[in-house]
Amino acid sequence: MTKIVDFALSKARTTLALALLVIVAGSIARSSLGVAADPNIQLPLVSVSVFLDGASPEDASRLIARPLETRLRSVPGVKELSSSARLSYARIVAEFEVGYSIDTALRDIKQAVEEVKFELPREAEDPQIREYSFAMFPVMNLSLIGSASLRQKVFIARELQDKLESISEVLAADLEGVPQEVLVGIIDKSKMETYGITLNQLYNAISSNNLIIPGGAQDTGSGKFNIEVPGIFETAEDVYNIPIKVTRDAVVTLSDIGEIKRTFKDYSSFAKVNGEDAITLEIRIRVGANAIDAKTEILKVVSNFQETLPPNLSIVKTNDETVWAEMMISELEGNIITAIFLVMVLVIASMGVRVGMLVGLSIPFCFLLTFIILKVVGIEFNFLVMMGLLLGLGMLIDGSIVVTEYADRKISEGLNRLEAYRLASKRMFYPILSSTATTIAAFIPLIFWPGFTGQFMRYLPVTVFIVLTASLVYAMIVTPVIGSIFGQRRSTLVSGENEQTGEIVFDKISTFYGKWLRTFVKNPGETLIAVLMLLWFFGYAMYGNFGKGTIYFADVDPFAAEINIRARGNFSALESKEIMEKVESSISAVRGVENLYLTTGSQWFNSGGDTMSRGFLEVGMTNDGELTGNEIIKNVEAAVSDLPGIIVEITPEEGGPGFSSPIELGIFGNNEDQVAEVTQRIEKYLQEDVAGLTNINTTLPHPIIEWKVEVDKQKAAQLGVSMMDIGALVQMLTNGFKVGEYRPDDSKDEIEIRARFDTELRSLSGIKDLKVNSINGLIPISTFIKLVPAQNRQSVVRRNGKFFHEIGIATDTGYLVSDKVSEIGDWLETQNFGSDITTQFRGQQEETEEVSAFLSGAAMTALALMLILLVTQFNSFYQSILVLSAVFMSVVGVLIGLMIMGKPFSTTMNGIAIVALSGIVVNNNIVLIDTFNRLTGEFPNLSKEDVIMKACKQRLRPILLTTTTTIFGLLPLAVGVSIDVLSREILIGSRVVEWWTLLASSIVFGLSFSTVLTLIFTPAALILPSRIKAWLQTRFGLFKAVS
Repeated sequence: MTKIVDFALSKARTTLALALLVIVAGSIARSSLGVAADPNIQLPLVSVSVFLDGASPEDASRLIARPLETRLRSVPGVKELSSSARLSYARIVAEFEVGYSIDTALRDIKQAVEEVKFELPREAEDPQIREYSFAMFPVMNLSLIGSASLRQKVFIARELQDKLESISEVLAADLEGVPQEVLVGIIDKSKMETYGITLNQLYNAISSNNLIIPGGAQDTGSGKFNIEVPGIFETAEDVYNIPIKVTRDAVVTLSDIGEIKRTFKDYSSFAKVNGEDAITLEIRIRVGANAIDAKTEILKVVSNFQETLPPNLSIVKTNDETVWAEMMISELEGNIITAIFLVMVLVIASMGVRVGMLVGLSIPFCFLLTFIILKVVGIEFNFLVMMGLLLGLGMLIDGSIVVTEYADRKISEGLNRLEAYRLASKRMFYPILSSTATTIAAFIPLIFWPGFTGQFMRYLPVTVFIVLTASLVYAMIVTPVIGSIFGQRRSTLVSGENEQTGEIVFDKISTFYGKWLRTFVKNPGETLIAVLMLLWFFGYAMYGNFGKGTIYFADVDPFAAEINIRARGNFSALESKEIMEKVESSISAVRGVENLYLTTGSQWFNSGGDTMSRGFLEVGMTNDGELTGNEIIKNVEAAVSDLPGIIVEITPEEGGPGFSSPIELGIFGNNEDQVAEVTQRIEKYLQEDVAGLTNINTTLPHPIIEWKVEVDKQKAAQLGVSMMDIGALVQMLTNGFKVGEYRPDDSKDEIEIRARFDTELRSLSGIKDLKVNSINGLIPISTFIKLVPAQNRQSVVRRNGKFFHEIGIATDTGYLVSDKVSEIGDWLETQNFGSDITTQFRGQQEETEEVSAFLSGAAMTALALMLILLVTQFNSFYQSILVLSAVFMSVVGVLIGLMIMGKPFSTTMNGIAIVALSGIVVNNNIVLIDTFNRLTGEFPNLSKEDVIMKACKQRLRPILLTTTTTIFGLLPLAVGVSIDVLSREILIGSRVVEWWTLLASSIVFGLSFSTVLTLIFTPAALILPSRIKAWLQTRFGLFKAVS
């Protein structure tokens, strides 16, 4: 394989032309790469919704959900099946394994639904099948506030909605806080009874006069004429004049028994922004669309639209999900530039300007080649890709450093630069190939990370994989070509024999190390025992007693929080608004709350049993240290904690994969009442007996009061009154009886036509005064009905065929999720809930366990791959295991770093760091042991001790350089500082820094600690076999040569 070096040198111009092509194409690729707010993750969810008007939650569960559940459980790939039945509809959600083909899932679900559809009630609407992705969540809210009339606000909001939905990246802009328009006929009850008009006649009259009637065409021979029969309502006047009843004496029109109004339905939801009533547009973007590009286009449309707004209206932007991503990308770009600057200063100071520039050119080359590959495979430029670049920055120049350092040594021995670089590239080809391959081997398992966290984080190992592969191309092909033409003519080494460079710092380190190295080599047993004792002391004794526990992801100061408002009772829309305003008033008074958006109602995917309002608050984004995000949110929680009868849950948003609650406990069983009883029992225990918990909520639907109209069906049948007549008449007292629809010219949506009685008659007490047509004429409806109050529930929830409820729990500041899960789990094991009841930790805790299991397996897989590669290179199990010993040293280094910084162990961040370190830290050992093997062959007359001394001295400089460059690349983030050299900006403890500090500091501490121990442990371990052999030969006469 080393012939590729000769080929590249013989075709130097071709090699340089290809390198230049990479730079040009990479620059173009970078400029055209989309910048994403978050990694594009396909949620493996498919829902089936079926509507059955008037069905109770129990009927919807029994008649709709259960038949669908039974069939859908057999669909391939389904991980979990959930069903929720509420008034008039049931929804079943099938969750597939992350990464499962959503197209295959949709096809299988559609086929299964078609097979079972005939078992559903005939009155049910056709099942609606929908896939879910991040496109279902709004990326931004735009709220229209001001003193204009409701109709003017609605008109302007819909005009803005049309403009926003014309943007290619925008999927929908959903209106909140807007009642639907309706054309309502206010029927005079006495006139309707006087004329003897039934609701059935009213319905038939309107529907039969609101039809498209084909008139056809007539061909007269002299021309062809279309014939139109106008039958569709176009204006409210058309509805007003339709005939309802015809007698011999007169025609009764709708205008004779009532009046027509185009108005709005009763409010079902309200929206408020920063204390003002608002009409809000929740903007959702398409799957795969670039959120930051979409935001740019949205703000451009809004800016132009604001110029046309009347002075009493304004638009407020809230819940901007792209702010975090923009901040992350901006700071990471600054940190990458700073890291390049620091690394270049170090390399040039150590190796001279020419060699330093030769090594430094590897950074733009590898980055630009990475951009080309990202563009080809369709990966967007997000903050995880940027962190992959930053992580790879220090490692990608390692190969170039090793080649140039060896060439420098050969130039000091008298070779010209062409032959020096040819020899260096050939000699170091396999060590560099092996060290790069082992590093890549550590990251390969992370690319196949399953689950939600894996989908989120895998962009980082993919980027590192591409960067390291590009670095191998540069080190082995481009470096010798450029070095042979533009490289140094004189070596930076003063002498190739005594390893003096003329650099004061390095020469002092080399002298100091040389003195102690002889001690380590002369006393290998004692050295190895001392190192092992040191590892045990810090890794087990110290961390076991002083470790801070574990967390799932990074511990970041939140920049925003979701709000969930719960209250129990039969609240009207206006009462819900009053409760929401009480909460809003308390939150608005808290210093540091920047924006506050609240709306009544809840989303089906994020609601408890009694959720009646939801919202979002943004905290100040300043870094002045006056108030942290955690402190502001704590103050908000305190402000709303004493509102009587109202529970306000504040869930901080910290970036990264999101879960509804840090701890989610599922309760399963075959008996619904038993599951509800156990849920209440556990909830009571959590509230009263467990310290450090907050935001405890359940999906338990609390009882509500409803009125049932009980009909004596036999008496009604005897009187010739149908259930349809009774139902329609009752509707006249409530929301109105729907009699049709029409589409006016000034509306893009169809408007319902409803008939109902006047406001003063619309009450339950008025039902006894209603009269219905019978075979005996008009009779009071109270003749055969009774109005009975009854207790009912809001929903029936099932999971995997069992009744199910879930308790969501958050922890107070200072309490670890892992500790609380352990405490709750211990209590659950002592309880006897019955044989049918099972409990399971879900959500973040379930994901944490899966992440831990995967990363443990990934580490073992990486070690196995590296062992195979090392055995292939060294043909020695002992030397291969010796190389891998650095991995265990790095793990202890990570734990030491966590103790020094006082941080808990992050399952995700520290786990990734340890797997990554397993590939990084072995590189020093590979180069060191390879040099030892080469010198052993070149100097057969030297003792093992002298060979080890020579190998360690020769490799000290590249080992320190490669280690220091990797550390320098991550050092600012590791110590909690974000430095942007170009902007001349330094941020201490910013949210971006907090997000990456655990990963960066783990690599810095792990690499530093393992490098120091490697320089001590490896020389002693290399001499140990010969010492043991000599001792056995002396003591027992073994291994003696036979004469």
